[in-house]
Amino acid sequence: MIDTHSHILPELDDGSKSVDESINMLKVLKEQGITHVIATPHFKMTDSKTSIDDFLVKREESYQKLIKEIEKQGLDLPKISLGAEVLLTMDLIEANDINRLCIENTDIMLIELPYYEWQSWIFRMLYNLCDDNFIEPIIAHVDRYVDFISGDIYEQLFSLGYKAQVNAEFVDKKAAYKKLKKWLKSGQICYVGSDAHGFDFRPPTFDNYFKKIKKIAGDSFIKNVEEHSAKLIKKLEK
Repeated sequence: MIDTHSHILPELDDGSKSVDESINMLKVLKEQGITHVIATPHFKMTDSKTSIDDFLVKREESYQKLIKEIEKQGLDLPKISLGAEVLLTMDLIEANDINRLCIENTDIMLIELPYYEWQSWIFRMLYNLCDDNFIEPIIAHVDRYVDFISGDIYEQLFSLGYKAQVNAEFVDKKAAYKKLKKWLKSGQICYVGSDAHGFDFRPPTFDNYFKKIKKIAGDSFIKNVEEHSAKLIKKLEK
């Protein structure tokens, strides 16, 4: 099983605060049945001068610091692949080489939508970004928007045909399941992530997910997630 959304890299964003915390998070994820983790630190294009190069350099430095300590201790932990949680903004459309923010060895990008009610221009911008750059998006944590996004707006999003990810903690949110039930069953929601940031804030919760998911979403959802996880792992290991 792959964790498609995590803030596991140390001292990079609002996630792990240290190498030790990252290692302990990975240990917990392994105990919870995770074999692969995609590190998806936040990326926000604040203006046309924001440097993707700088972000990638900092990401690599953080990753190498973590990997060196894992190797030093001889630890058997989930395999880490690099990606980003990319916030959809107007400035992002103007960026060059945006594909470098895709998950390594893929054309797949984890895209976070704004935290306000989505207007039609959001969907046009999302479509143009992905179509112009040949990006296959995964819409991040669609369960976290349910408090301010209506069912009709979700319909518009999923009508684009894109895949989506839920956080493992959604199994404890009745409102999220109720609003997203249609797309859980249709197969468009097919990735699961911990969105883990640490132990004090949003810890890994795959253990609870595995306990509750069958009752909540059924065998077809479980199978769909497993199949997409296997396909993604195969791409990552090229």
